[in-house]
Amino acid sequence: MKIKCIIIDLGDVLIELDFSRFFNEVITPSPFNKPQAPIMLEFFRQSDTYHQGKITDEEFYKQACEILGVCALDQKQFYAAFNSIINDLNVDMVELIKKIKKSNDLMLICMSNINASHWRYLKKQKWDIWQLFDEFILSHELQMAKPDPKMFELALEKSGCKPEEVLFIDDGLNNVRSAQNMGIHAIRFMGLENLIEELKKYNIKLS
Repeated sequence: MKIKCIIIDLGDVLIELDFSRFFNEVITPSPFNKPQAPIMLEFFRQSDTYHQGKITDEEFYKQACEILGVCALDQKQFYAAFNSIINDLNVDMVELIKKIKKSNDLMLICMSNINASHWRYLKKQKWDIWQLFDEFILSHELQMAKPDPKMFELALEKSGCKPEEVLFIDDGLNNVRSAQNMGIHAIRFMGLENLIEELKKYNIKLS
């Protein structure tokens, strides 16, 4: 069966992430930061509601302050640190997507678990990537997130494709498994070289 649609994740696939500034400015000052790993895990676990657009920017800031015990940063400073998690483009991945788009007759969908603040920050960057995609499926706009099967149902609806005609690329194992459970082909992103080898198995032209 020919692949007619490719769904691509953003974070840690197309966009490189770096948690160092957020860790240093928000997690480290917390009185609950010993040990540091549990408090950071708790913060990001509770942030799922924000990624799904179920709470506002102000509510998420207040939630962060409550989880961390103290917030030395005001809301503006907090979001500056929070958005710094978005580091840079994976330029090699961008070039690969351009080759895929140029050499294949298929639909490209961007699907991301991304909150409103990160999305606004991304759109302000002078990154010439948004025209690469035909559709965007974003968690904060839909109030649901991967690996919810409904995300993939929506992608199938938008693409007009059967599950076996769709290929999903994501770094999250649970997300990949959810797609596969629906009959969608899926590749777990583990670096560019590995991805290129996997794409060849689906007869995706890269030149």
